[in-house]
Amino acid sequence: MKNVLLVLSLVCCCSMANASILGILEDTNFPVGISGERDGVHRMEVINGELYAATEKGIYKYSESENSWSIWALPDVNVMDFKVNGDDVVAIIVLQDQKGFRAVELARLIRFNRNRSEWEDIMDAGMGYFCHDQFLTYVMRIAQNPSKPEMLTVAAYPGIWISKDFGTTWNFKFNWLYGYNENQFLGWHPVKNNVLFYTSESDTLAAQILRTENGGNDWDIINPDPNGDNSCHNLAFDPDNADHILYSGEGCIFESNDCGKTWQCVYRQEDLKDETEIGYAYNVMFDPENTNIVYCVGACSIHQDIHIFKSADKGKTWTRIARSNLFDTHEYWPYESVLFNGKIYLYMQKGVFTYNPYNNSGVENIVTESNNGAETCYDLSGRIVCTPQPGPILIQRGKKIIVK
Repeated sequence: MKNVLLVLSLVCCCSMANASILGILEDTNFPVGISGERDGVHRMEVINGELYAATEKGIYKYSESENSWSIWALPDVNVMDFKVNGDDVVAIIVLQDQKGFRAVELARLIRFNRNRSEWEDIMDAGMGYFCHDQFLTYVMRIAQNPSKPEMLTVAAYPGIWISKDFGTTWNFKFNWLYGYNENQFLGWHPVKNNVLFYTSESDTLAAQILRTENGGNDWDIINPDPNGDNSCHNLAFDPDNADHILYSGEGCIFESNDCGKTWQCVYRQEDLKDETEIGYAYNVMFDPENTNIVYCVGACSIHQDIHIFKSADKGKTWTRIARSNLFDTHEYWPYESVLFNGKIYLYMQKGVFTYNPYNNSGVENIVTESNNGAETCYDLSGRIVCTPQPGPILIQRGKKIIVK
């Protein structure tokens, strides 16, 4: 009897250790007390096939095999964003004891070499301003040219700056930024090296995209949804079509087929309908292993839950594939999400958690008649299935189905 109780205890302990967070997320054992305090100013991204997170206690690196994090650089320093060029690193840090939204007011740009202990301040003299005898900077975001790692751009007061020598010198390019938006996108087009975007919102709180196609010398101010009040958040670039771009906003997803010059709404949640609610859609991501598939992660401020949407046709149609349990505070609000080795990693105040889209339980049983060819089916690799056969799991209208 004791042995049976011991086995049951071990099973229960293992079940608790692997228990999901909010019903759909798995824990990555992110160290307690090092993540940002709301407002999403700390960034997470994949660099050279490795997952990193900027935290209030330095830059941490994730080990997928051990499901754990370890310090990589700048221990005990509040790091909000960083870029790497060999052993050299440029980072946005905050030395004062400020957290959350106010941190960007006091942020500094630094550069260091991982083989040396000291760092240097690389702020341009034109960045920042004095207000009531305090110097404020508003260094919001830093981005790196995907084909020229020595080229950086920074969104800082009073505009956008570009460096061609990894932060040694900066050139001021644009002098109008309406306001700070912690969930904005700043960066180059992945294959069109002279095209650069900065997303935010206008003075009327509508979506706004700043776009240049000559390296930052001239900018267009684009209002993709003039009748809406959604801020434009993340951009996702189609790996198969350089002109096809998606953006995630508040309650909506938009699409461009001319490299960001014009935009059309492809998804907008319907009022008072839970099944359509995407909430604040912060990240939209093409699956690099199957570029027909796109994911979007959002959160609802009313119900306080997380929503994950999926498209199996490059963003043309969308279906919710997961919805978390409710939470009471912003501690589980997913401000940053990335796709890494087939899983979606969500960065929030409580840490970093994962969602495996291929392990979700949202599989519907749908009977497909041979004469019903109106709905296209795909296999799990994204290939069109012309004649669905009973048995395998397929994708139809963005949902997993079992043909009977």
